[in-house]
Amino acid sequence: MIKEDKSTIIDKVAQYLHSLTIPKQQFNNMPICPYLDKELNNEQLYLDIWYPHNSSFMDIMESFLLSSKNSALIVCPNTHTIDYSEVSRKTIQKQINDLLRKNPQTDYLKSLVISPYEPWELAGVKTRSEAPYFLINVVSTEQIGKAHKQLQKTKYFDNYSDDDKRKMNVK
Repeated sequence: MIKEDKSTIIDKVAQYLHSLTIPKQQFNNMPICPYLDKELNNEQLYLDIWYPHNSSFMDIMESFLLSSKNSALIVCPNTHTIDYSEVSRKTIQKQINDLLRKNPQTDYLKSLVISPYEPWELAGVKTRSEAPYFLINVVSTEQIGKAHKQLQKTKYFDNYSDDDKRKMNVK
């Protein structure tokens, strides 16, 4: 397995993040991630690369907390010890959320795992398949809840199928 250098990984992730900020007709001319552009422009996104054989997830969380940024994006490239195409997004997301809740320093945080290996589509758009790596987004539960409520007051979800709305907990 060829290990990519940090700048290559960061460049690929930056390109993917940029693609998530471009308005799409399917989301009523809003970006897939409507709040990401502001987070990037205000330099409030903590970005790190996680190699589980070198450090624990909580080591990464400690660095994130010390950064005082609003949210974190943890990039998980394949290594000689782990192939993320074989990792269940749902299982690892539950494990990470359980880990975050058990720690008083991180119990207010929640993770959202993005796997390019899992078929995931909303409003007819494959929102995750272009991710260059398995990604773990960590943000406060309060921030996620507030953003979700704000989006429900817009036309963002209008092109979602009933199944999409169920997946995304939209009323």
